[in-house]
Amino acid sequence: MNSLFQQKIQPDWWSKSFAGFCLGLSFAVLCASIITIWAMQNLSPALAPQFGMWSIPWIWLPVCFIAYFIPKGWQAILIYTLLNLFTYAVLRWMRGF
Repeated sequence: MNSLFQQKIQPDWWSKSFAGFCLGLSFAVLCASIITIWAMQNLSPALAPQFGMWSIPWIWLPVCFIAYFIPKGWQAILIYTLLNLFTYAVLRWMRGF
């Protein structure tokens, strides 16, 4: 059985770049929104937007970096799309639909 670690990494960097830059950015913004909502309840309301805003690069850069280690570009797009959908569902749940 081929696991993800035994597969050869494909050179389809266009789709991996799309997944890392575009879908990774949307994931980071969704995570920052979740962090901001959480911070509004637990931290100072003046500090919460700054905390959320400055969390975007700390999430986006590692996610963008990890996209190139996924074996195929379509897998990266699929994984990041599912990750975005899950994060969006959590955000909607936190906001109360």
